[in-house]
Amino acid sequence: MTQARIWPVGEEMAAVLSRLHITCFDPLPETPWSKTAMRTILRMPGTRGYVIGEAREAPRGLLIGRETAEDAEILTVCVAPDVRRHGLARDLFAAFLADIAPDARLVLEVAVDNDGAIRLYESLGFQEIGRRPAYYGGGGTRVDALVLARTPEPSNT
Repeated sequence: MTQARIWPVGEEMAAVLSRLHITCFDPLPETPWSKTAMRTILRMPGTRGYVIGEAREAPRGLLIGRETAEDAEILTVCVAPDVRRHGLARDLFAAFLADIAPDARLVLEVAVDNDGAIRLYESLGFQEIGRRPAYYGGGGTRVDALVLARTPEPSNT
């Protein structure tokens, strides 16, 4: 991949984001989000969406997160299979972290069998805080989710 850029996105990109989500999650137990689901989620208060790629209208990765009063949550993050392991997800996390309160705890869920994602999240400072049995499902298979959190370092000010 040549020069990747990050753009904020909203519900106007719901169809494009849904197609990317399907590409990313179709072979996994996660159920991909429809265009309607994307639009609904992106309308929720405190929600921010980001895409990464060479063109905004043809993204190669996406991250949707939400910030509440004290916490933030990654609702979904995915990168197209053919450009994984090129740092795109890490760049998307950096964009989201730059836009939320510096002292916000960040939480996400990940399938227990998604080793690549778990390694990425651990490298970003996430630690396991819980487990959701049979959280993900598709194709008749149920997979547990790990609940991970990243608590910022206390500031020295």
